Amino acid sequence: MEAELEYNLKLAKRLRDHGFFVYCPNENTSINDKTRTDITGQKVYLADIAQLEDSNVFICQVAEDSGTMWEAGYMNCLSVHVNPSKYYGVIGLATDMRLHTPPDPQKSGVDNQTAGLNQFIVGGMHLSLGIYLDQETMITRLLEIKSVREDSQSSQEVKED
Repeated sequence: MEAELEYNLKLAKRLRDHGFFVYCPNENTSINDKTRTDITGQKVYLADIAQLEDSNVFICQVAEDSGTMWEAGYMNCLSVHVNPSKYYGVIGLATDMRLHTPPDPQKSGVDNQTAGLNQFIVGGMHLSLGIYLDQETMITRLLEIKSVREDSQSSQEVKED
């Protein structure tokens, strides 16, 4: 848990260093202070939804965490159905080293050292902004998206003048 927290905080800093507005739930003490007993599921949901709506890209570790996948689906809906010009979409980061292991048809279940990802989630992320196996490739892709979006906005502003 501590390593995951440190990883998330370092990634958030790297993205901010590239000029991205980043919401990192780990930094939101209003919902992540584990010493408090007044934090409800509804408070967590409302706080995260408000932050998602203030963001334009959702980055997540691709996993079987249902809360993360709910957030990814919410951002995807915003980017496809609500306001595609504001919301970019979802980009996945799949860093589990088992994803680099080819499946072994001779082994099944727990003996097969590959990691399986839910293909519905994989498909959705590919149709949004993609899934990347390392931070460098993901950040490069985000910078490309940002550049295209900013160029597009500049062109729109010139046309309106």
